[in-house]
Amino acid sequence: MNNKVNPLWVPIEKIELFLQIEPLLLMIGLFFGAWVISRIFLRKLSKERQRTLQTLFKNLAYHFLVGGLLFSTYFLLQQLNCKNTLLERILAYIGLGAILSGAIIFVKVWRILVLEYLYLSHMKVAFPVLLVNLFTLLLSITLGGWICAEIFNIRLTPILATSAIFSLVLGLALQDTLGNLFAGVALQFDKPYEIGDWIEVQSNGQKWIGQVSEITWRATVLLGFTEEAITVPNRMVGQSEISNFATKYRPIIRTQIYRLPLASSVSQVKELLSLSAQDVPGVQKNPPPFVLISETTESWVAFKLVYYIENYGDQFLIADRIFSKAIPSLQKAGYELAGQTVRLFKT
Repeated sequence: MNNKVNPLWVPIEKIELFLQIEPLLLMIGLFFGAWVISRIFLRKLSKERQRTLQTLFKNLAYHFLVGGLLFSTYFLLQQLNCKNTLLERILAYIGLGAILSGAIIFVKVWRILVLEYLYLSHMKVAFPVLLVNLFTLLLSITLGGWICAEIFNIRLTPILATSAIFSLVLGLALQDTLGNLFAGVALQFDKPYEIGDWIEVQSNGQKWIGQVSEITWRATVLLGFTEEAITVPNRMVGQSEISNFATKYRPIIRTQIYRLPLASSVSQVKELLSLSAQDVPGVQKNPPPFVLISETTESWVAFKLVYYIENYGDQFLIADRIFSKAIPSLQKAGYELAGQTVRLFKT
């Protein structure tokens, strides 16, 4: 009579079938490929990005050590060829641990490869980690489903088909969360803005202005003029009117109005105002600042100084510097800003 008792829920036959040397060699090759890319093509990365890659490689090396120990232990015990039931159970669980460890290593290696690809295509600009996180999540779910189906014979399709009510309830409960997630994905494909851009988000009378500092799976984080963090849900951003003030799309134009007496010399005032803006840090040299007459009355003339700036966030500082130079320059030339005139008529 055969008293052999099979493992309770870990089929040793499936473990022996899938735990082979080829997948290990593949992951080692991917690991060294990622390391070579980081050492050859990504040497000019910023220190922060280099630290990020170093942390990921250290974490991956730790998982390789754990996976290698499990893999080696499994093959050493397998060589004993012992029919002991307890040993077979231990062998099955160690093999399962090796497979799970290999799946984790596979996901982490590909996470590094995707991150390196984004680093290569965004060497000088930042990018949202949302894409990397989504890729990691989808790959993890795929591997988890494969392990359940191929090793434990758990077919997920019937389970998903019979859980329509649960899915409906879960979908309603996570409506806002999923809406923000898919809106964030759509924003990444449309790319109306990138990290570092100054944007204005306007919706239903509300307005948020700031520099994009982070794009997560849930929200877009803006850094306002006074360094305050503004968190706007991606779903709201996707339904709003977005104005992008990045110089790579169009020049950032700013104007200032100076009202001077009607008798002022037009050519001299235009020259003084233009020179006041030319040497201010942050004002673009090409195209240079220029001055237009925008309005006239019986007592004063309105001169509009037009200039282009490099950084939207510095507009108030730049405007203050121009005012601080233009007004004394006009006063030195004998011009005073015109005050508002109010005439009273006696009836």
